[in-house]
Order: sequence, then C-alpha cells, then structure tokens
Amino acid sequence: MQIFIAEHAGFCEGVERAYQIALKQIQAGRPVFMLGNLVHNSQVVEKFKKLGIKTVRDLSEIPAGSKGTLLISAHGVPPEIYAKARQLGLETIDTTCPWVKKAQKIAKDLAAKGVLVIIVGDKGHPEVKGVVGWSQGKAAVVEDLEELKPLCKSFDKKVGILAQTTQAEEKFNEIVSGLKQKAKNVVEYNTICGATSKRQRAAVDLARKVDLMLVIGDTMSANTKRLTELCEKTGAETRQIQTAKELEQKWIQGKEKIGITAGASTPEWVIEEVLKKIKA
Repeated sequence: MQIFIAEHAGFCEGVERAYQIALKQIQAGRPVFMLGNLVHNSQVVEKFKKLGIKTVRDLSEIPAGSKGTLLISAHGVPPEIYAKARQLGLETIDTTCPWVKKAQKIAKDLAAKGVLVIIVGDKGHPEVKGVVGWSQGKAAVVEDLEELKPLCKSFDKKVGILAQTTQAEEKFNEIVSGLKQKAKNVVEYNTICGATSKRQRAAVDLARKVDLMLVIGDTMSANTKRLTELCEKTGAETRQIQTAKELEQKWIQGKEKIGITAGASTPEWVIEEVLKKIKA
C-alpha cells in the first residue's frame, strides 16, 4: 500500500498566522476572549480553551471593564464589532486573513459607490456575514445560479461580483458567466484565496491517481467541504474525517494507493495521527 499526501494540505498562511497570534496573546497574561471560533477546527479550538482562552458567541457575554484582549477570527467580522469592543474597553487583536480583508474592502468600496454587490458564498458562514457587514448590509449572497433570478430587477445598473475566499473556482466562474448573460455592466473580482486554489487543484490531481481519497478537516470548515466535493467529482472513493478516530479499517482494505489532503484549518498533528493509524 502506498500513501500520498497532496502537495498543498493543512494550515494555510492565514490560519497559521492567526494560530501564532493567539498563542502569543495567551502568553501575555491578560484575559483573552475569542469571538466565535478563531479557525474552523474543533481540535484547535479545544486546545485554546485548555490554554485559557474564553470563547464567546456575542460581545454581550464579556463583562464590562474586563480589560482583556478580543481576538478577531481569521474569517473576519462586520465593522460594528470593532466599535463595540472599544466601548467595552477591550484591546482588539485582528487575525483576519489578508484575503478576507481584500474582499471586505472591495465590498465596502463598491457599496459606497452605489454598485450592486453580489457575493458568491455560503450565507451562514462567518466570513460572508462579515463581508456583507462591510457593504453596509447591502450585498446579496448567492449560492447558485437560481438565486440570481430575484436580483434581475437591479441588473440595469453596475454589478460587482466577488467570492467567499474558500469558494470553488468552477462554481464562481459558473455564476459569473450566468450573471454576465443577465446584466450588461458586470465587474468581476476573483477573491478566492490563492492557497485555496492551489489546495483544490492539488487535491483533484491526487484524487485522479488513487483508489481512496481521505480529506481531513472539521465538518464546520467550508474549505474542507469544498475539497471533499471536488474529490468526489473525480469519481474517486472519497471520505472526509475530522480525526484518526473516524478512520475505518474497511475503507483501506484492498486499497493500493491512498491519497490524503487536509483543509486549511487542519493542524499538522491531526494529519500525522491519521498517517500513523493507516500505517498501523
């Protein structure tokens, strides 16, 4: 049996940066609050909790006068979060991924000019909610071509379309093409993260050469979900797992070539545990 790991897998630069910043803040000795999940990986979040970071779903859960540090996740947040943090007297440490920052700025600038902003992405994802916030709440979020139909009445003016940073290139291009057939003045902004594109291409290339493709990553991770979908499209047997505990022996029995990839928020130690279990 041969095991192959995709050329690009595991922590991307943005997640690694957020992870290291969080560790540094823990060492500073002040109370550290994490709004939501710093990255979409349960193992990483659990590690931070054990180290003393307090996770909150809303800033109202933080007592006034706490004089602590608020960690903004790699997914980013709407602008009002920064204002609320200042009111609470919190120091804000922003770990928003630079690619997400780029999307936020584009949405903000387009909305300020009165341009219709369309985001191709998952409606419930924190990153998308944040980008919508930077558009003053005016951006429309679409997940497929069908969702363009209700917007047709606004297509007589200029339209700016951008992507959630972890979207699949194929889906984004499909929706952009469909939009250009309906609207006369479309400006396209491909805000898909470069690391995401490389990771997706590497996973697909590997999936075409193996008998089984294992995608390691949390179920709440959008980019991991995308990797699984893309590998499945190649026709390869594909299994998504969060940890080595979920790996079933029957999946690998009789397989000569096993491919492994991992989402951008999957830490190296989780990948290593899966490798060890396969070899065992």
